[in-house]
Amino acid sequence: MANAINKYPVPLIFKKIFKDNMSGELVVTGKLFRKELYFAKGDLVFACTSMAQERLGDILLATGKITATEFTKLTKIKANSTRKVGEILADITNLSSHDIYYALLYQVKTIAISMFGLSEGEWKFTEKTPEVPGNQNFKIKLPSIITEGVDKIEKVSYFKERFLYRAPVAAPLPESTARFLSSEDIKFYMKLTNFSNTPIAQIVSNLIVPETFFWKKIILLYLLNVMDFVEYTVDKEQNKNVEEINELYEQIKANKVDYYKLFNVKTTAPVSEIKESYLNYTKKYHPDRIQAAPDSTVKKKATEVFAEINRAFEVLIHAEKKREYDLGGYKDKENLQEAALPGHEGKKARELYLKANALYKLKQYWKAASMLEEAVKLDTSKASYFLLLGLCQAKSPETQKTAEKNLKIAADMEPWNADPVFALGELYRSGNFLKKADAQFKKALELNMEHTLAGKAIKELELLYSPKRKQVFSIFSQKKSNP
Repeated sequence: MANAINKYPVPLIFKKIFKDNMSGELVVTGKLFRKELYFAKGDLVFACTSMAQERLGDILLATGKITATEFTKLTKIKANSTRKVGEILADITNLSSHDIYYALLYQVKTIAISMFGLSEGEWKFTEKTPEVPGNQNFKIKLPSIITEGVDKIEKVSYFKERFLYRAPVAAPLPESTARFLSSEDIKFYMKLTNFSNTPIAQIVSNLIVPETFFWKKIILLYLLNVMDFVEYTVDKEQNKNVEEINELYEQIKANKVDYYKLFNVKTTAPVSEIKESYLNYTKKYHPDRIQAAPDSTVKKKATEVFAEINRAFEVLIHAEKKREYDLGGYKDKENLQEAALPGHEGKKARELYLKANALYKLKQYWKAASMLEEAVKLDTSKASYFLLLGLCQAKSPETQKTAEKNLKIAADMEPWNADPVFALGELYRSGNFLKKADAQFKKALELNMEHTLAGKAIKELELLYSPKRKQVFSIFSQKKSNP
């Protein structure tokens, strides 16, 4: 029974033949073509085609190995003879047997590689001892075909639909396969081995590479049988969070969100209790903390839910906005959003932050810190304000203790964010608290696997740190101590 190419791409049979060292004949047909490939114990040994541009004479003419006159003569002789093309070429051209052999080899590879780009037609593989015409047997290793063939694949949708919400599982990379891969391919393979029980959808967002590049590498490793993709395990807590997100999303769409019930607090709850509830939500519902799920809309829903949580938080921690909300009860969506917009204090805090950020880049840390101290008084809900304040204060020995406090606040407010954690590591390193610094750098890398600065810092500490090394002057105290 033939397989439709639009349902089962031809590369899939190459993968199986290579994996199982199969022998047989592969016939691929379309409206205007027929191609036949012959395999012996997992090697490609011969191929033939009905497409003119893939015939030996046409390839030699296109590559400049024979002249137009020689090509015409070849065509006339072949039309009236049963002789092989190679034999005729040896008689009418100056090509050596060596030249003709490699021309045939090139033709066989060209036919095979062209199959990776097919999107229509059908294929059928018959497992048997191949009946190779004459004594033409090339024993071409399939990894060489697959590595070139993947570049011909234009539509990756088949593989994307199947692997996007699955996790990669790496198999050993045999030397016999590795020798056909580029250093870039091997580097990508090594990167994937670092992801455990992580769906492809999350990996592609972490690796900063073009999407087409990413999927071509994924397909290549899959076809070479060094990478497979399995259902990833989502723990019970994660499943519960997804269910809650879906439920909250429906309530938001129906304008039935009670801000007090949302935060599970009473109307008389103090700001500290509301903030604690908000921090718990950031750990559960922030879009960056939601692993990709079979329902591809979950992250989008989480984004809208978290936006509503932020609006609710903005309302409940400001006395005037909270009063308006209490008086108005359930308002329509538009009015709720308007109520949650930053007021004068929020705008002033934002202006101070932007000015401070500019001063920080100019290395005017003291001025920037002064502005940021005012900003966090006006608006205590922005982790970015505390982070920049901590960074500024870390530049001066007199304020490094306070810097530690503010960086910890930023890290607590955004527990998914690696930047304040890394900043703490840098602060500890500057004070020669190497163990504490190393712990923060490793935590930053756990939060963001692609945090290159954290990775670099860990390697630097590996070279410098010794358990027997004595602690020297610390930024946090005036005496020598071991943290």
